Amino acid sequence: MSLPTILLVDGHSLAFRAYYALAKSRQGALHTSDGIPTSICFGFLNSLIQVIDAEKPEFVTIAFDLGIPTFRHQADVNYKSDRKETPEDFIPDIENLQHLLTAFNLKIVTAAGYEADDVLGTLAQIGYRAGYRVKILSGDRDLFQLVDVEKNISILYLDNNAFKGSTKNGYREFDPIAVVEKMGIFPSQVVDYKALCGDKSDCIPGVRGIGEKTAVKLLKEYQNLTEIYNNIDKIQGKLKQQLTEGKEDALHSQFLANIIIDIPLEVDLQTCKLEGFDLQLALSLLNRLELKKFIKDIGAIYQKLGGKEAVLIDPNLSQSNGSISSKGKNKITENGD
Repeated sequence: MSLPTILLVDGHSLAFRAYYALAKSRQGALHTSDGIPTSICFGFLNSLIQVIDAEKPEFVTIAFDLGIPTFRHQADVNYKSDRKETPEDFIPDIENLQHLLTAFNLKIVTAAGYEADDVLGTLAQIGYRAGYRVKILSGDRDLFQLVDVEKNISILYLDNNAFKGSTKNGYREFDPIAVVEKMGIFPSQVVDYKALCGDKSDCIPGVRGIGEKTAVKLLKEYQNLTEIYNNIDKIQGKLKQQLTEGKEDALHSQFLANIIIDIPLEVDLQTCKLEGFDLQLALSLLNRLELKKFIKDIGAIYQKLGGKEAVLIDPNLSQSNGSISSKGKNKITENGD
């Protein structure tokens, strides 16, 4: 008997990737005729709907950061301090995206004091314990640490093809073997890898002088950070000195890199079930944002998001008022006929 699948979506990761994939494209960032930015809305929805169509999850939920300091910021004032200032047109775009997701009846989960990664890690464990097959959609390698074949947890790792209207899925599913192929380490070693070589994008320092290749070599030989330091006398020369002098930074970096999987979340997974959505509400938002691709495909999207019976909009009216037609062949039955 196959397990039901829950798709957990890394909201901000997808949003940033959608934004930059389209903003740096030849055509440039997307806007409505009156200047509302829509790169995130278009790229995010295009990617998400493709993945849902391919993976056929019964349950979906999206995790977002709240944009306020977390326990990691409190532990280290430098954490993520080198991040570029959020582009001016990003904020209204992601706000409109969240309105759209709500209109599509897709559940959004956040947690004050924690990042979306911690929400995803916790939801993954809740899903595992509830008997679900868990797939996490993200473009962030940090989440590889959550991959667990025994718990049926994998990562759907995105590339930029996912955001530009490509017919390709634009992602690859990562199990432990795929993680080893890409990084040279197992999922259980990802945190200690970052403890050793750091992560510039998050301002996680790691051990000064130790790069990615050395971190992989150490973990292959000693398995984890604890065993590296338990065997420090077997390590010679400059590397020993670097590890000894950088032990405090290594432990601090380990703390920052570790995704929390038991934050206090009260989430009923049944509320994440795909059950369709209010067509007229979704259409009104899509029309305001001039997202014609999704207006045209609204009937198919409705079914992909769990709708059992709906009607397609009249394409002649979609650009004006989003009217819905129930005549003739526009009818959609439960079987999609």
